[in-house]
Amino acid sequence: MNAPQQSLSDLSAETVARLLEAAADIALIVDTEGTIHDVAVGSDDPGVRAAAGWKGRRWREVVGTTEQQTVDQLLIEPETAPAGTTLQHIDARGNPIPVRYRVVALDGQRFAALGRDLRPCAALRQQPREHNRLRSIEQTTALVGQVPLRDLVREATDLIERMCIETALSITHDNRASAAELLGLSRQSLYSKLRRHGLMTSHNDAE
Repeated sequence: MNAPQQSLSDLSAETVARLLEAAADIALIVDTEGTIHDVAVGSDDPGVRAAAGWKGRRWREVVGTTEQQTVDQLLIEPETAPAGTTLQHIDARGNPIPVRYRVVALDGQRFAALGRDLRPCAALRQQPREHNRLRSIEQTTALVGQVPLRDLVREATDLIERMCIETALSITHDNRASAAELLGLSRQSLYSKLRRHGLMTSHNDAE
């Protein structure tokens, strides 16, 4: 906006709150200590709507352990990542919810963190892979009777492992550290599996 003081100065706090709710799936008002003072939720997803109960909690308490330092850094330098920073929230069932935040300083004491749920984007990106996976499964089962069972099991295990790794990378927006945590692997083990499945060059490391 070129003239926000002229076009927005007369807006009420309630109107600004509605704008934040419409602009983001999760909008947080956070102080310099990381305490969440208010929350606006613009999504009907139950996992996202649970964020309405974060008021009064520390922001770093509602993200994955690997992202807590990232939250601390955002509070020190809120506008250093104009493209946004992806953080993982965990829903009531233990499933990760990747949210990309942009943080804007409101004044010397408060920040607005506007978050967008990345799962719909991940689902769209996953569609071409699903076709390839189905074809790979069909190719494997077509070998029944032609190769020993142990070889089929090994092939199927590799296929499932690759599917799980690709899914974790998709959910975490190609953040390998978060994907490793999601899969219950060390980062070194994940890197080894990425190399074995030829995925090191097909995913950007978003750490």
